[in-house]
Amino acid sequence: MNSKVSKGIALLLFGILLCAGSGEINTTILYNFGDFPFAAIGVIVGAVGLYMVFSDKAE
Repeated sequence: MNSKVSKGIALLLFGILLCAGSGEINTTILYNFGDFPFAAIGVIVGAVGLYMVFSDKAE
């Protein structure tokens, strides 16, 4: 498996993790700040991961 594909899969899984745990992250870590949009950041990270996995450019 290509290194770029492995990094893309890791980013995709991290994005899913951020989306799934956004509520708990906000309540445990950032309890005295406003709600930080971890779900939106997770979607962006996941999109970058999908691009890395399915890009056709071979290096």
